[in-house]
Amino acid sequence: MITRRLAIFRIAASSAVAAAAPAVLAAGKPKAAEHPTLIRLGRRMENLDKICQHRKAAKATARAAYDRLRPDLPEALLVTPYSRNLADSEQETDLHGKLVWPSDPDRGPRSHHTANYLRLALDEWAELEEGELDEEERTGRDYLRQRLPLAERYEAELHAVDERSGYTTASGAHDLACYAMEKLVRRIAAIPALTPEGITIKAQAYDAWMRSGDEMAQDFAAFIMGPGIIGDICRVLSEAGEA
Repeated sequence: MITRRLAIFRIAASSAVAAAAPAVLAAGKPKAAEHPTLIRLGRRMENLDKICQHRKAAKATARAAYDRLRPDLPEALLVTPYSRNLADSEQETDLHGKLVWPSDPDRGPRSHHTANYLRLALDEWAELEEGELDEEERTGRDYLRQRLPLAERYEAELHAVDERSGYTTASGAHDLACYAMEKLVRRIAAIPALTPEGITIKAQAYDAWMRSGDEMAQDFAAFIMGPGIIGDICRVLSEAGEA
């Protein structure tokens, strides 16, 4: 959810990225040399940005392969009014755990019986002797037994597709790079820029962080980098004007 405050931070930060270097360079010679740590971290950030973008592209390629190979959810595993009372279920999700919506959004995500829930339900039936079950209970038990192999096969196919596409591996590598980028940019954000060069480094760090991950990365970048970059610009402009 984008709040009013977040929107302001995003606008401030994006404006800084576009205008930081020209605006401050035009102000005159800065009073102090740039902080050496900020310069060093800026070089490291440039290298990490290349790694992030490479891994992000690899993840997208793997995701496309996964989506292309992923088997359809078997109709027999979908929850029905009858099966709803026999075993628990869960809604269909994608690789990120987000709900999969059908083409008709009014229908909502599909609920289906998983192998784990089917086993749990069958374990409860197994505690009863055959003679203790009436015909309706035996019918329900057999209904679940027929669907357990289907659920196991479907989930095994999903795992095989994941392995073939390399998605989990690519996603993990990208996540590690994004985490490293976040830690590095937080360090950059904590160092006040003293010169146009420093402000440019911070603006580039903001841009790199924005491009590294998903919407959440963009939100963090706006909150953490936006106000700081604007503050650096105002301070350097003020100091340059006093020189």
